[in-house]
Amino acid sequence: MSILPIPDIMADSIYDVDPTALTARGVRLVLLDVDNTLAPYTENSPRAELPAKLAAMQAAGLELFIFSNSRTERPRIFSKALGLDFVQRAGKPRLKKLRAVLAEKNVQPRETALIGDQIYTDVLCAKRAGAVAVLVEPILFSNPFLALRYQLERPFRFIGARRQKRHEQH
Repeated sequence: MSILPIPDIMADSIYDVDPTALTARGVRLVLLDVDNTLAPYTENSPRAELPAKLAAMQAAGLELFIFSNSRTERPRIFSKALGLDFVQRAGKPRLKKLRAVLAEKNVQPRETALIGDQIYTDVLCAKRAGAVAVLVEPILFSNPFLALRYQLERPFRFIGARRQKRHEQH
C-alpha cells in the first residue's frame, strides 16, 4: 500500500476505462465518484450514454457503487437513476467509510478500484486503502478553484501517465 497519490490506471473518461483491465487485476468492486467523473457539476442527472457503459462494466463481472464526497443530493439522484448503492459525504481521502463499504460488500481492498477525477481525494484514498486507483480527466472546469487544484496535481498525473505508458509497452 502506497501513500503516494500516483494512479494505477489513467483514462480520458469513464467511457475509456476498460473493464477487462480491472478484472485482470482481480477487481470485483468499483467505487465511482460522481462530480466531474460521471457528470460535470452542472448536470444533475446521468448522461444518456452512461447506463450502457456501466452495464458493460457489470457484464464483465464488476459490482458498481457510487462513492462521493458530495454533500448535495447528487449521489442519491445518480444512485436512483443508475440503480446503484451509494455513499455520500464519503470523506475521501479518509478511509472510514471506504472500509465500511468493503466490509458490507465482503471485498478486500486489493479487489476494489476507485474511479475518480482528483488526485488528492480519489487517488489518495484508493492508494491509502490498498485499492486500484483509476484516474479520469475531469469533465468540466466550471470552478476556478478546481482548475487551480488540478494544476497542483499535474506532477502526479505526469508520473502516472509515464508508468502507464511503460506498462503498456511491456
